[in-house]
Amino acid sequence: MAAHGGTQPNDNTLSSPSSPSAAAQSLTNEATPRRRFPADSSTSDSVSSLPTAPEHNSIPTSRGHSSTTPLTRQSLRRYLSSSVPEREEHADSFPSVLRHIPPWLLPRYNGKRRVIRSTLLRPLCRMLVLTIILAVLIPATLLYSLREGQPEAADYRAVTEFDWPPINPRSYLTPWNASFGAQYDVLLDGHSHSRYSDGRMNSETLLKWHIANGYNAVIVTDHNTVAGGLAAQKIALAKYSDQITVIPGMELTCCRLHMNLIGINETIDFAIKKWPTDDELKATIARAHELGGLAIVNHIPWSNSTEWGYQLPRMQNHPSREELVAMGVDGFEIANGDVLDTTSLKFSQEHNLLLITGTDVHYPDSGAHSWTTINTNGNRTAEGIMAQLRARRTSFMFDPTGTQNVAYSPSNPAYVSKAPPTLLGQYFQMFWTDQTGMYSFSPEGGFCHEHFVYIHYQLIGYFIAWVLVGFLMFEAARLVLVGCIWGPFQRRRRYYKELKGVGSRKNAGKRRAANPRDQEEGNVDRIGSDIESDPDTRW
Repeated sequence: MAAHGGTQPNDNTLSSPSSPSAAAQSLTNEATPRRRFPADSSTSDSVSSLPTAPEHNSIPTSRGHSSTTPLTRQSLRRYLSSSVPEREEHADSFPSVLRHIPPWLLPRYNGKRRVIRSTLLRPLCRMLVLTIILAVLIPATLLYSLREGQPEAADYRAVTEFDWPPINPRSYLTPWNASFGAQYDVLLDGHSHSRYSDGRMNSETLLKWHIANGYNAVIVTDHNTVAGGLAAQKIALAKYSDQITVIPGMELTCCRLHMNLIGINETIDFAIKKWPTDDELKATIARAHELGGLAIVNHIPWSNSTEWGYQLPRMQNHPSREELVAMGVDGFEIANGDVLDTTSLKFSQEHNLLLITGTDVHYPDSGAHSWTTINTNGNRTAEGIMAQLRARRTSFMFDPTGTQNVAYSPSNPAYVSKAPPTLLGQYFQMFWTDQTGMYSFSPEGGFCHEHFVYIHYQLIGYFIAWVLVGFLMFEAARLVLVGCIWGPFQRRRRYYKELKGVGSRKNAGKRRAANPRDQEEGNVDRIGSDIESDPDTRW
């Protein structure tokens, strides 16, 4: 049948075999193609476009014979520039060392532009993305970590009980003064804190902690307020009167000293400021005496130790012991936590001052190290204890090891849910130091030392350098995984998938050759499909 416009029919689509056997032979040859691999859609090179090697580098041979083509830069480039089917079809023109490797193993070279794009431009784009991520992440996490009201890592509110038998320090300790003997009925803690200031236990839990650690009397001294002591005293009288006695007090806290005012029922605010004068301190002590209380100066070794980052003590312009005695103080805290102040102990004994110890407890997971011993002859009331303190008839027991039993707080769920950005922001805070010094606890807030900020430029430089090192390691790992493992795997998978398809078509051709009738029907179907797909043969 002739096509319109004088177009000659295609021999492969319009001609029919002269006999069934010839048709079978023709179809068998057609269904047995060479090993081919589907070319990439982006590849426009054909077999005829392969670069020809110089005459001295190539010895024409027939397929299946060995070639003496040496491995040169040009022959390697010609091999890499060819597709997988071209490598198979022209295998004889390549050096023998290249013919012994699978044709799918090495990727195809597609020109300098693609090499530059894959080896330089794409890594630079990934570096740009990483830079943008860090530029957003660092300020965001820093702001988040500096927010107010951050939850603590431990849930201290969950600790309400101390499930061990009450400790009996009398069983393994004796009073400091041998003359004091065993005639005492009060084991007192002279310094403690509740949630009314910076403690982590409420008033009732604080009482339970003291009972569990062998105390039967406690002075609650929150920073710059007597409210915590009054609240604890009320709970003790209502629920624990047979176990513990509470004496209210407050810890005057400023930038010059920390001083307990005990046995009072009101907050004395003459010196509640950053830098009170000597006269204001004297007025505070005098008012405590008017209320029937006492003034005890706390933890002098801690107050006079060097504040980190400065060449100054924590409490600047702290009055000396002699000056404090002249102001009217009644005694010194000779043990605070696990520290025994032997200087204050000796000074107090020489000047007949009150000896008193304090745990300075803030957290439920703290142990006890000291107990002030008092003998009230059975009158274990707040007034009975205060009478012995005013008379300065006390001793103490000290254990530098401390009690073994402690109550550990569980993790705070509110902290855990917010910890990743918070901790990341705190990590980035290493780029600078915000030096503030000791907190003043004064109503106006602020700190007791000069505030300054300095930036760690060298640390920032090392951070950037390590980010670059990490990025290069990532690119190297990506090159190994993608270029040397995943890429060959994908090429091999496509290669054998195509071979499987070729085998299926070959088997179908053999079946058609064995059945001439099926072969004729197959030829008719193929001719019809080729006519439909070829615009030059359409009617």
